[in-house]
Amino acid sequence: MSVAEYAIGVDLGGTNVRIGLVDRLGTILSRKWQTVVEDKSPPAVLAIMDRMVGELVAKSPRPPSVVGCGIPGIVDYERGIVYRSPNLPQWRDVAIRDKIASLVGLPVVVDNDANQHALGEHRLGAGKGHANMVLLTLGTGIGGGLILDGKIFHGDCGFAGEVGHIVVEQDGEPCGCGRKGCWEQYAASHAFTVHAGRLKAKERKELLSAAGVSLDDLTPELMGRLADQGHPIAQRLWKTFGCYLGVGISTIINTLGVTTFVIGGGIVKSWDRFIAAAKEEIANHTYEENVVRLNLMPAALGDDAGVIGAALEALALPDLRS
Repeated sequence: MSVAEYAIGVDLGGTNVRIGLVDRLGTILSRKWQTVVEDKSPPAVLAIMDRMVGELVAKSPRPPSVVGCGIPGIVDYERGIVYRSPNLPQWRDVAIRDKIASLVGLPVVVDNDANQHALGEHRLGAGKGHANMVLLTLGTGIGGGLILDGKIFHGDCGFAGEVGHIVVEQDGEPCGCGRKGCWEQYAASHAFTVHAGRLKAKERKELLSAAGVSLDDLTPELMGRLADQGHPIAQRLWKTFGCYLGVGISTIINTLGVTTFVIGGGIVKSWDRFIAAAKEEIANHTYEENVVRLNLMPAALGDDAGVIGAALEALALPDLRS
């Protein structure tokens, strides 16, 4: 049997499905994507994935031998089961690997999407050349993928990298996971609602008046525009955001001893607004020897990272042969 040379990479997000035909070098040879906005149940999404894979394979002169699929949420890598997904609430205890395999007729690898984003960035993106790195995706929450000694680290049960639920405030803001004070409440897209809510009433009213929205609708994009316009409260809250980002990163550094972090997600567009505060906070909470080795880098592959990582993870498994 020959080693598989081409794979389908599938990156399933909360609103989009992206797939690509990828070779062993990580080159995307062809791709498709579709927005999923209404029915996000497992049967509906699987039907979309099956159709997209079929269309991609039909147009390709290079047939794939394996499929890699990344899904947000708690994924059992060994058993191929999605236990739950915050962006796909109907996905509970779904044996997704076997379901996809029966549809497409190929061996399938299923993993948490952030793990596969991390692998893509490690092999071809900002983390290339670093044996150890942590990927952070700052979006609705904080996703994390750990690359240790060049490989995805899954932990004992396959759930490693749930860094968004590091506790940074005891009895702090309620989190979607059911607990309080999780890092993603203070350093993801929802964070500005939290930070603005802590302002004195006069300052909060001034900020919301300038933004023209209610507290719950205060987005990083709006805060970015206000900061660019020189609004002092917006600029201060970006520093607050950076401080909380730094607190979480320093905790990971102190735990793993890893000093290379690749940061993705839409908030990265505001990199210069928060990164100095994050670095200062990291320096306040970890050893100097770690600080001098610190690498904080924006992700380089954008939406391609998940597709590439999913395919490369599948291609790397020795028992998936063509």
